[in-house]
Amino acid sequence: MKFNRIISTLIAVSLAAVLASCAAKGDNPGREYAPNMYHSVAYEPLSQITDEDAGAWVNALDNRSGEYFNSNRYNPHRMNMREPAPNTVKRNKYGWLPYRISKDSLDYASKVLKNPFDSAASVLDEGKVLYETYCKHCHGAKGEGDGKVATGVTIDGVQKSQVGGVANLKSDALKNISEGHIFHVITQGKGLMGSHGGQINPDERWKIAKYVKTLQK
Repeated sequence: MKFNRIISTLIAVSLAAVLASCAAKGDNPGREYAPNMYHSVAYEPLSQITDEDAGAWVNALDNRSGEYFNSNRYNPHRMNMREPAPNTVKRNKYGWLPYRISKDSLDYASKVLKNPFDSAASVLDEGKVLYETYCKHCHGAKGEGDGKVATGVTIDGVQKSQVGGVANLKSDALKNISEGHIFHVITQGKGLMGSHGGQINPDERWKIAKYVKTLQK
């Protein structure tokens, strides 16, 4: 009976010691029984190290390759980020690709972008609704830069502007801008005007541009 108690006590003490070794506190991470699960090597999508021995001297994972090896053996050229399958790049319902012209390329956009919509009454009607929803509060009903945000409020009989520098779309400086210019500015923003690309989809931006040109006439 005493022998069984001694054995049971030794087993209990051993188990307690094993469990205690797993404790983590401060800078001590505790004992790790599956280090590959704790320290998995993330694939770097744009830069691959194809040498499987790279960093072998610091490897603690025992995964038969160096610590710095980060390539996918099963992809072409051991690339981590694969090329998308044909025709999988996101397009809108018209088949247009995402807009990629940078904000500082306004002059280029003004020259190369062409409005895919004609001046049909239905296009202009929708453009007017969109303009009054997203643009009128700054640029005004007629595009003269006198919207409520631009003119502000009257304080002690004096009208004060909330936001300065709202563009008068009918000014001599802007009356001859292209529809591509308008589309780019709506998309990327300009000056104090922030980008509206997240609020207005591409075909709506083109319809607004078409309507703005009617205001300028």
